Amino acid sequence: MNNRTKKQGFFLLILTLGLPLFFSVQGWTHAVQGETGSGSEALCTSASYDDGEPMSYAAVEIIAPNSKLPFQSGRTDRNGYFCFRPDTPGRWKMTIKDADGHFVRLGTKVSKEMIDQK
Repeated sequence: MNNRTKKQGFFLLILTLGLPLFFSVQGWTHAVQGETGSGSEALCTSASYDDGEPMSYAAVEIIAPNSKLPFQSGRTDRNGYFCFRPDTPGRWKMTIKDADGHFVRLGTKVSKEMIDQK
């Protein structure tokens, strides 16, 4: 049984038992986790499965504050990382989703000082 099949079996077991699926500020959903952090010129996010395996080449959508349209979209790298340069202060939203439907939603606040440093 390959690793992907094991993950799908685990997911089906959770659904069968009726455990609630959830996502929260910490970024947990469908046994997926993520983090955000800022570098000198970019805001970076990472995503991985609960076993530590990175969400390689997962689809990423970035939404700017007070917007419904994507600011940027793309894919994580092979290590599950994605970086972008925000241009507006406020709360930014990120959704990272793999081909199997596992996803994580993250949010981070960007300050005016972070924008001015760039």
